[in-house]
Amino acid sequence: MGIWYVSPVRERGGPFTGVEITTLVSGNTVKGPKFSEYYVPDGSIRGREIEDTDEEYLGTWHVEGDRLCVAFSSHDYTSCVSISQDKGREYTFAGSGGPGKRTIIEGNPDKL
Repeated sequence: MGIWYVSPVRERGGPFTGVEITTLVSGNTVKGPKFSEYYVPDGSIRGREIEDTDEEYLGTWHVEGDRLCVAFSSHDYTSCVSISQDKGREYTFAGSGGPGKRTIIEGNPDKL
């Protein structure tokens, strides 16, 4: 696994644009404190909860304006978030539920 960057140098700070979000997540894995999700380029998500049950789940993703939108019918959950880079592979996903820290890893290392 290599270090993942959207672009070698971002000329401006703040949230990513829709195009940058697509480049960032499509074909890559988003990890949170209790989950790992692979964002398939076709707009589907294959996820796994990292807890006692290791439950697998499915969802969908798309970019709307400059926000990443996800839907997980099994969890009755939908959300749209803006994304900004903290450092390296660490990002903040900010939406109506408050900001969440995420790590983005190139590819599908968890074989989801």
